[in-house]
Amino acid sequence: MTAPVRKEGIDLEWVLKKLGQEEIISLLVEGGGETNAAFFSANLAHRVAFFYAPLVLGGRDATKSVGGKGVERVGKAPMLGQARWRRIGEDVLLTATLGRDSVEP
Repeated sequence: MTAPVRKEGIDLEWVLKKLGQEEIISLLVEGGGETNAAFFSANLAHRVAFFYAPLVLGGRDATKSVGGKGVERVGKAPMLGQARWRRIGEDVLLTATLGRDSVEP
């Protein structure tokens, strides 16, 4: 069965419900910025992992780790909790839980 498609893209809640019916309780989303943003904006992400390399790429059209519309203001940004930094070779890995709370109530 194919996932229903909405104006915003694939119905992620439907996909997760189907995975749950198959007893899949964990999902690694290794998508691009728009895929990541879809999970963030739907409040479907619970943990994050970001790798940082000792490079500065930049550029107006550079690929973003989280795309989408973003938050209306900084106080509405989701908070990271239990952040852990780990060095892996030259890179650094940040893992954290993604809280439902934001800076502003």
